[in-house]
Parts: sequence; C-alpha cells; structure tokens
Amino acid sequence: MVFLFRDRSDINLLFLVLLSIVLHFHIWMVPPVVVANESDGLFAYLLVHYVKQLHPIVLMILFQAIILGQAIRLNIFMSNLKMLQKVSYLPAFIYIMLTATFPFWDVISSGLIANSLVLWILVKLLRLYDQNQPQSLEFNIGLIVGGSILLYEPIAILIPVVLFALTIIRPFKLTEWLILLMGVALPFYFIFTFVYLTGNMSDFRHFLPMLDWKNPFVQPGINVILALVVIAVQLIVGLYLWQNQKSRFIIQVRKYWGVLLLVLFLTLFQPIIFSAQALYASAIVLTPLACFISFAYSVPKTLFIPNILFWSTMAVIVYNHLG
Repeated sequence: MVFLFRDRSDINLLFLVLLSIVLHFHIWMVPPVVVANESDGLFAYLLVHYVKQLHPIVLMILFQAIILGQAIRLNIFMSNLKMLQKVSYLPAFIYIMLTATFPFWDVISSGLIANSLVLWILVKLLRLYDQNQPQSLEFNIGLIVGGSILLYEPIAILIPVVLFALTIIRPFKLTEWLILLMGVALPFYFIFTFVYLTGNMSDFRHFLPMLDWKNPFVQPGINVILALVVIAVQLIVGLYLWQNQKSRFIIQVRKYWGVLLLVLFLTLFQPIIFSAQALYASAIVLTPLACFISFAYSVPKTLFIPNILFWSTMAVIVYNHLG
C-alpha cells in the first residue's frame, strides 16, 4: 500500500479517496459523531445548531470531504515548497491514516475543521521568506489568526508560533511584530467596540480564549493508549530521519521545517492548555504531525520500515472500530 503513494501520479488522488473510505469504514455503519462545545467559538456554534441536525448521509459526505480536502491541501503545500526530497502523495496518505488512528480525531469536531485554518496560516506564514515588503502580508496573517481564534479558541496557541516564526524566517524587526499583533487584535477590537456600543461590556470576555490547565489523560482506554503509542513511534522515526535529512535541504526549506517543528511542539501541549475541549482540541496537531511522519515513509530505501508502521497503524484502526 505504501509504495502507491510514494509516486506522484495523479491516479493517487483516486487511491486517497478509496483509502479514506476504507479507513473510515465505520461511518457507513454508524454516522460520524458531531462533537462541539459552544464555548469553543463560532465553529462549535454552527456544529451544534446546524450540522448535528443534518441527515446521516450528509454527515458521512461532509466528514469525508473535510478530511480529503485537508489532506490534499497539505500535500499541495508540501509539494509547492519542496519540503521533501521527492514529491509524492505521502503527506496526504499519512494525514488520512492519522485521522482514523486516534478516536478523538475520527469525529466531526471544531478541532478537525480548524485544521483548514492552521494550513491557511502556515501557507501565508512561510511565504514571508521571499517578501521584500512583508508588512501587508504580516498584517493579513495576524488578521487571519485573530479571526481564527473567534472561530475556534484553541488556535490562540498559534500566536507565539507566528511571532517566533518571524524570527526564524526573517531578521528580527520590532515593527513587523507590532504589525502582526495589530492584525491579531483587530477582530477583537471590532467585537469590543460592538459590545461597548450596545452596553453589553460583560459579554466581551466570552470572546476571549479560556485557558484551563488540566491533565486530559484521565483513565484513558486501551484504544487511546495503543493509538498514542503507534503515533509516537512513527513520530520518533520521522524526527530521526528528518534530523538526518535536513542538512540536504536549502536554507529556505530548513527554515520552513523550523517553523513546523515549533508548531508541532506547541500544539502537542494544546490539550493541556485548553483542556475544556478535551482531546478533541488536539486535532490541530495533525498538520505538523503528518509532515514529520512523512519522513518515516519516504526516506527508507526499502519498504520494510514503512510497511511495519503502516500495518501496525492498520491494526490499531481495526481494533478501535471493531474491538
């Protein structure tokens, strides 16, 4: 199976669709669960009041469309920036596998939908490298981050990412940081102005991210533990091979990977910082996770290690859905 996606043939788009249908086979027996907490942001409100009431068939199609759309967008992102030594469909392949591996990512949730915003922010952010006049792009990035927080609060964890990414990608300039922060603050300024003029100042706090530091892993089931172990092994292998390969990349691509490493590190802590959303909030780690795990499947010259990783993942997926 892995060898199919090491190729860049367009027929792999069809294989990706078939892969997603097979790995998420359970939704054809039981419709995908819609999980949302209205305090998470506008995405959650839409899920609770509009999406949950949809017909099961519509939910199935929507779930597949979200996953496939994000997987293909990630693949285009990785290919255009030449993030891997060889262009392939492995990032999309791994992304789809990960969504089926961990039970908290295998549902329609605000966190899963928010991955589209994470990808959008990363695409904009990494374009800063070759900009001579980056101020307008920096402001737009900040504006997207600020608007995304209103849509899904845990995306607030990307604020330090975009700030420190400026230091990685560009020489440090305080004015550029301030421009980006102005963009982040602007949506909240408009909200504050509205609640002030309507005399509902106390409502403003509902639009601010709510931090809740707790341990989300309280008596995890065996399916969650197995999924985490398999994902952790793949990530460790991917990071090891990335470390060996990164010297072969040009400076520009190395900086891109530095930003992704920062995103991975911070989003891994998101379920602890935003524990009110439980482990569903961890879905936004999918993008950087799939990027680094791609090395575990693309670098080895033989398919022995990739096949072991793939079939161990398949075993966990089957256990989660049939066990």
